[in-house]
Amino acid sequence: MIALFARHPTAANLLMAAMLVVGLLALGRMNKQFFPDFGIDVVLVTVTWPGAGAEDVDNAIVQAVEPEVRFLDRVKRVVSNSQEGRTSISVEFEAGTDMQAALADVEAAVSRIATLPEDSEAPWIRRIVRYENLLRIVLSGDLPERTIKTWATQ
Repeated sequence: MIALFARHPTAANLLMAAMLVVGLLALGRMNKQFFPDFGIDVVLVTVTWPGAGAEDVDNAIVQAVEPEVRFLDRVKRVVSNSQEGRTSISVEFEAGTDMQAALADVEAAVSRIATLPEDSEAPWIRRIVRYENLLRIVLSGDLPERTIKTWATQ
């Protein structure tokens, strides 16, 4: 190949020009994106039970909710976090799941539970939505709030 281009230098230049033209044509068709798209396939179930300890919340609420949501279609993982007076149960679904249908399935499963404590609040079920924040800055100091806001704006 090298011998061919050494004997015919015009052929090497033509090949290079053809590669540049094809590259420029392909550049316009290439997908360009600074941040990749990704979905968060999570539904969060939060139940508040005022005055209850973390262990009571886990025994009365988490043990009732987890089995109902764990075996829904396309559930990948269920993680719960109990603390005093409150629990959060995160239901993660497989990638590509229709999240509107998944949210409806979780709502239906939780509404079937009849063993939640009477003095607990109604479960709050929501889909975790990703917002595309570009930047978040937290400023603090021993200055008046107005001065800090001016600095932040600048």
